[in-house]
Amino acid sequence: MLYPKKIKLSEMELKVGCITGYERHVESVVNNRRPRFPEKYIGELLLNHQLAACAELAFCKMSGIYFAHTKNTFHIADVLDNIEVRYSNLPEVKVRRDDNNMIVVSMSGNLDCFTCNGWIKSEDAKRQEYEKDYGNRGRPAYFVPLTNIRKDSMKQALLIK
Repeated sequence: MLYPKKIKLSEMELKVGCITGYERHVESVVNNRRPRFPEKYIGELLLNHQLAACAELAFCKMSGIYFAHTKNTFHIADVLDNIEVRYSNLPEVKVRRDDNNMIVVSMSGNLDCFTCNGWIKSEDAKRQEYEKDYGNRGRPAYFVPLTNIRKDSMKQALLIK
């Protein structure tokens, strides 16, 4: 069992991740992108962009993969050709309906330490029992409990396209 695995970022890595998240947020605001969830307090969406970017950087650091600093590249892989990194401190990982042939990695934590909880192939997550539409917004997705994701190496899965 490889996961869960803790990853600490250096001060410089945290700065890079937070700046990347800031740039993602600013671009979303400037382009009037509608948030996927309502902001509960001022600055929540900015913080979420920053934490998600840092979690993506933490995954790349753990995996020895270059962190590409991408901004708002929707519906394509975050890392390499087929890795989607999802950050949340909830006990489940979200897989969207349009996540096809992806390795979806669950990351949680905060700036002081991130955790890679494991992973799941997008097709394995698309089960009726995992489908939910939180907030009844008409955007259902699959929410897989962390107890049901894989904890073994994802190297073999990365070789399969």
